[in-house]
Amino acid sequence: MNILNPYRRPNNQNIKIFFICHTSHKDSVLSFYQNLKEGVNTKKNYYKGLEAYVNIKASSSKKHFIKFTNENNPIPEIVEKLESLTFDHDNIKYAAFYISPFDKFTPNPEDRDIYIQIKELFLNEGIVTQVVDYEKMVVNIENQYNFQFSLQNMALAIHAKLGGAPWKLAVTDKKELVIGVGAFTNQGENRRYIASAFSFQNNGLFRKFEYFDQSETDLLAGSICKAIRDFTSVAEADKVVIHFYKEMSYEELKPIIKGMHTLGLKIPLYILNINKTEAEDIIAYDLNWNKKLMPISGTYIRISENQFLLFNNARYPNSQRYADTDGYPFPIKIKVSSPDEDAFEDADVVLELLTQVYQFSRLYWKSLRQQNIPITIKYPEMVAQIAPRFNNGVPDDAKDALWFL
Repeated sequence: MNILNPYRRPNNQNIKIFFICHTSHKDSVLSFYQNLKEGVNTKKNYYKGLEAYVNIKASSSKKHFIKFTNENNPIPEIVEKLESLTFDHDNIKYAAFYISPFDKFTPNPEDRDIYIQIKELFLNEGIVTQVVDYEKMVVNIENQYNFQFSLQNMALAIHAKLGGAPWKLAVTDKKELVIGVGAFTNQGENRRYIASAFSFQNNGLFRKFEYFDQSETDLLAGSICKAIRDFTSVAEADKVVIHFYKEMSYEELKPIIKGMHTLGLKIPLYILNINKTEAEDIIAYDLNWNKKLMPISGTYIRISENQFLLFNNARYPNSQRYADTDGYPFPIKIKVSSPDEDAFEDADVVLELLTQVYQFSRLYWKSLRQQNIPITIKYPEMVAQIAPRFNNGVPDDAKDALWFL
């Protein structure tokens, strides 16, 4: 990112940033903004400012600065201030930074949910938000070397939230639709899974999402069919690939097959059940790598007829260095299936599907540290974690944006 420009900048380059913070945090916010905009002051400088890093110009909008006094219940003050402000959405794209007095591990769930309420409030105004932990921010401002890596991640996320694409897959674009369905269970509230259906082109560029309650199988199937219909109305698809967070039942698959039949589509449909493995699952080791045991990233092992382990980490061929901070993730387990009898006549198709899963895990735009599961599963999981806690759901015009990063 320091050497090459992002793949695609946001369409609107007139970007204004403003802050939402407690009155006592104003001075620190100014220091933070200076670092975000101009870069850090350290000998080894990997972040030289927002424009240098992600090629977007942004300026502050002081008239939209929102300060509050009640840190435990700031919403009434923020709403009152918001109602008095005007925004020029026709010409300007806005990004709001919420400086949170609480971190994500704060024991009080009401304090943790403040950011969710703020995210919904501003999303309804057509404004993306970025949360910043105040205590962590202050520590980082003092330690400029470490701070630059947090700033890199924020710059990436803001770039994507504003409609840009930091990078894409270096593949030949195919007429191929990839749909991801993920889920999240809120154990604290004993809430059921909420599943989200995302659609992507084969190059990994995001198209749109929907989300549903786990019990809304027909609606989920309808959303998948709509994504297929919309895609095939402008391009004759070579195949449709669905990444599913669990093994897809016949009841879940039946309306999709019926929908494709209704559309008159005679194209292959592939279902990939993608799961994180647990410690007690089958595992494999590389005994020839400095006693660290983890196989090279991209290694896959067939464990049954159509089931595979895919090692997806940061250990690459011809590299002896490995940062412990990248962790040692377990492999992911992938089961490949299709309702089409001749779907696997081409011996290369399984390798293509596994490669695609691996590549899609390299498209995580919330940070430079890549995930070991593809964004087709990870992004829906992130939406499913946030959207059910909105009071009025996700606005329709926000369903083609990555506001949740």
